[in-house]
Amino acid sequence: MGFLTPTATGELDHLKVFVLQQLAQLRTTVVGLTDDQARSTPSASTLNLTALLLHTGPVAVYWSASAAAGPNPPQLPDGVEDSHTDALVDDPRSLDEVLAFFDRCVAWTAENIDAVADLSAPVPTPPAPWIPKDLTHWEARWCLLHLVGELARHAGHADIIRETIDGLGAFELNDLAEGVRGDAERR
Repeated sequence: MGFLTPTATGELDHLKVFVLQQLAQLRTTVVGLTDDQARSTPSASTLNLTALLLHTGPVAVYWSASAAAGPNPPQLPDGVEDSHTDALVDDPRSLDEVLAFFDRCVAWTAENIDAVADLSAPVPTPPAPWIPKDLTHWEARWCLLHLVGELARHAGHADIIRETIDGLGAFELNDLAEGVRGDAERR
């Protein structure tokens, strides 16, 4: 899906392409890396790229499943649970295993968004200390917009980590991911 978000028709389709584009950008940050590079923590952050992928995949599944299930609680596939990113930094899985899991999460996310029947449906708020006690629900639309924001934040973080590893930025990585000859191939 390249750097530019594809055009879409209708609100739900727009939300879907923005979610999937941000997920694609996250995946692009590991193009051409070794397992050790993907697990490295080269920046001031304590996070690495594999931890970000292992976190954002389940986050996308959770919020898209919430939007699809509203007004009921979301049903998540086995093996999909959100873990705090700090707990994922030392995950021993290879980059190929992380990407296989991430790709399954992306597929589940796309299916969930396709299953959203009503963007105005109330979605129960999850129990979390940062959610005001009087806030009991938000709209399915809010869940998907929140997801775009969360993914964009993490994609920017992943971009910085990747640039610190080898100097490659998003434009070069998109070219590499799409097989386009660019400056990255001449390095």
